Amino acid sequence: MSVHPSLFTHSVLPHLSPMLAVIGPTPGPETEAEYAFETLWNGARVISHLPGDGSLRLLSQTGIDITAQYPELQVLAGLLPAPETVLDGEIVTLDSDGRPSVERLQQRMSLRHPNGITHAREDLPIYLMLYDILYLGEPTVQLPYTARRDLLDDLGLAGPGIAVPAAWPPLVAQAMEQSLGEGYDGVVAKRLTSPYLPGRRTRDWIKIKHMDSGK
Repeated sequence: MSVHPSLFTHSVLPHLSPMLAVIGPTPGPETEAEYAFETLWNGARVISHLPGDGSLRLLSQTGIDITAQYPELQVLAGLLPAPETVLDGEIVTLDSDGRPSVERLQQRMSLRHPNGITHAREDLPIYLMLYDILYLGEPTVQLPYTARRDLLDDLGLAGPGIAVPAAWPPLVAQAMEQSLGEGYDGVVAKRLTSPYLPGRRTRDWIKIKHMDSGK
């Protein structure tokens, strides 16, 4: 899906649906070098809009504004005062072992009342794992994965509840082994040359679970 430059203005950031992964087997030895491997978070997908004025707007995968549900993530706006930026990532909640917990995340996602959310910030803390950049003063979706990751890494985003996780080495067996050892459900293989395709489900991104890989 191409995005016409006219959709991007300096006053209104683009509303783009997240790019989606297919569920599939691991790339074979002949193609694994074409991919990077990232953690499969099983979190709540979120697109972060930062217009450069110190504010933050969070949109769910379906485009619903969920900013008020996660007030602690306003810290992200302080890390990126300018230029205008749109980021892709997932919100996760960790268990007592520091691993993503779908059950705890669902508890946090169900909260709507400000008082409940305030109490949950201590009992059910959330973390925003950022792994792609769609806009940085201008559209970046047309850039290959490697260029977008370089831009994202160069922003140096790190703060309370905010992280840019590193990609695994470009060897699928090693990535799967390390992911399993650290207690994650699997990895997402992302083609190094792929642009960001809003709203598209494509084999440029492959979700690989340990049960699918035979491990």
